Amino acid sequence: MARNQPPFTWARGFKERVATDAPPAWADERYYTDSEEGTRAHYVPSDQALRPTTKMGTTMGVEELPGWPALYDGTMGLGREGHNGVVDRESNGMHNGDRNGTTNDLPNGPNHQENKPLEEVDVLICGAGPFGLQVAICLARMGLTFRIIDKAEAPTLTGRADGLQPRALEHLHAWGLSSEFAEEGPILNSTVLFRNGVKLFHNASSQCDSRYRGIHIITQGQIEKIYIRDLRRHGVLVERGVVADSFQVQDTVGPDLTSWPISATLRNIHTGRTESVRAKYLVGADGAASATREMLGIRFDGLTTDCYWAIMDCQFKTDFPYILGFCIVISEKHGGVIVIPREDGYTRFYTQITGEKARQLSEKRNGRRNASAVGATRIDDHGITADEVLEQLNKIMAPWKVEFASAMSWFAVWRVNERVARTFSTPDQRVHIGGDAAHVHSVLGAFGLNSSIYDAANLTWKLGLSIQGAARPEILLPTYDSERRLFANRVIRASGAYLRFICNIKQPLAELRGLGDDLEVHKEDLPALDGTTEADQRFLRSFFGRNAHFLLGVEGPIVESAICPPDTPSPTNIRIPPPTSLHNGVRVPNPRVCFGPASTAYLYDAMPGVARFHILLFASDMQAVVRARLVRFAEHAFAPMGFYARFGACERFNVLLVTKALPREADALLKGDPALKQLRQRATLVYDDRAPDEDAHNWFAVNHARGAVIVARPDLKVGISAWLDRSEALSEYFGGFLVERK
Repeated sequence: MARNQPPFTWARGFKERVATDAPPAWADERYYTDSEEGTRAHYVPSDQALRPTTKMGTTMGVEELPGWPALYDGTMGLGREGHNGVVDRESNGMHNGDRNGTTNDLPNGPNHQENKPLEEVDVLICGAGPFGLQVAICLARMGLTFRIIDKAEAPTLTGRADGLQPRALEHLHAWGLSSEFAEEGPILNSTVLFRNGVKLFHNASSQCDSRYRGIHIITQGQIEKIYIRDLRRHGVLVERGVVADSFQVQDTVGPDLTSWPISATLRNIHTGRTESVRAKYLVGADGAASATREMLGIRFDGLTTDCYWAIMDCQFKTDFPYILGFCIVISEKHGGVIVIPREDGYTRFYTQITGEKARQLSEKRNGRRNASAVGATRIDDHGITADEVLEQLNKIMAPWKVEFASAMSWFAVWRVNERVARTFSTPDQRVHIGGDAAHVHSVLGAFGLNSSIYDAANLTWKLGLSIQGAARPEILLPTYDSERRLFANRVIRASGAYLRFICNIKQPLAELRGLGDDLEVHKEDLPALDGTTEADQRFLRSFFGRNAHFLLGVEGPIVESAICPPDTPSPTNIRIPPPTSLHNGVRVPNPRVCFGPASTAYLYDAMPGVARFHILLFASDMQAVVRARLVRFAEHAFAPMGFYARFGACERFNVLLVTKALPREADALLKGDPALKQLRQRATLVYDDRAPDEDAHNWFAVNHARGAVIVARPDLKVGISAWLDRSEALSEYFGGFLVERK
């Protein structure tokens, strides 16, 4: 949402603006008072508090958006004098008012014990930006206890992150939230790139086989609202105006599930009151200048570029013909511009600041450096006006013209850092960092928000299983650092090469370490930047040929570990092909399937949740030789000493039987054998009724005579694959990192 919405009505069955200046229906007193008896409803919303969305405006001013106080912002109060603790425990911290103590308690505010801050929690989350909120919603789904704190007084209103990759939406789908995100703004369908007036590229934007296809536009303010609503449904509020001043981690012997080795001191930044909280794990989600990372002494490897972006979200008047698509316009003399269409008819312009203005910005930022490796991270102290940015924008866009056509929704100035933390986890695996605290880079590729989703999807199931005593943390938790750090390294290189092409920067890529002490070797090419169209087009072909799927989130580095063992041929006959063409560690494909005579969907629709492994059994038509192998799998897998019972049964495993049999046929085929009856009781049937060239068996390249079993990890990556009659391979796999049930 880029601006405050005018009143709407649905009186005629569809949404249309109210033609008068009447207040919106939710603000009309008649909706909260019985017209006959005059009694007042228990539910009465607090007045919305309109807040400016940015500090820098156009001649038409700045936009305002409602910031619903307290509960609808998912926020615990800032604390009142005379009460103990960081938040007001007597009112559960949920009240309206200012930091001086004036309050207006919500008449319908919940008064649940779980909303009172706990002194001992499974996880303390420091930071309530996208990464912190994503960690929180996943932990909530696992029933774990946590507190989430943030120094900001309210959620982000608008601006910042602006696009979701298809892979990110697949994770959000597993968490039950994808439709809210995918339906908010436009999808990027076309890409146009100009350099010095020459059109280098004009085509459909990169898409993939995901149900979400391409990049979906949504502003961070809406993203945080969705997460906050989700946390409220779980009885959790963000503690605002609160920071962790310090924390200590006590040494523990082995995976002690009953102790809270982390002791943190929390401080209310407005009242100065402090509180101690104990936790089993701590997650640093506190942004690029992360205090958590700095307190741990983790180096932030990489470099700071001399590239400055001024970012404006606004409505514009322009004769540029491609304003409704994703565009890049480059002027060798003046710099680069990125154009992104937004919701509500708004457009985002990223404008490169060059020349004397860039030098002035650099002096100002360097003059207020802080202890963090990234230096000054304030984006609201600009050193440049909106009109000056518009002037620079028009120099780059010439001969096209751009003018402001509305109040400003968001304005910021960003200096590009390209950095990755030396490690994402402490050696004892008690403290982990993610999101901007672990990696920062340019906007190219839209990896800021998306990487935070991938970090959360990777970390939380590992934390959850470790806390619940279902996994061996010394084996499972280190894979977060190895898997996510190598992904971040590639993000830095890919976005960095793209940045140098657009901004004409002749600067080497950041040197980053791999999993050891040595610098990681990579194959990312830098643009020639020799001014020729041929060199530009050659770079674009090479760059997108290598990174097209990576930029959509569906491809990435594979790191071998206990949860991602190396691909191996048949131990007895190397000429026998593997059970599937999928490599361990890649994204699990998501083909169209059927769940019944009147229900079609995608495979992922049967794979929800955040902490269960999905056992995909591909059994062709369940007849002849493949039937015998399916029976053998069921006999061994569901036996008392099979992997299913040993490692958690239905609590840990979601079994899917993918068959070419139609619904009526499948029911008959599963009735004849006791082992298959057990399978039917435990499995969701997935009917693979498409033609052989487009069915799920083809997507996974499964042999119809032998069948296959594929383990999908909770983060929807392939863990291992095996022949259908080798369930012992799954026992060996899960035995490597899970704990047997007693």
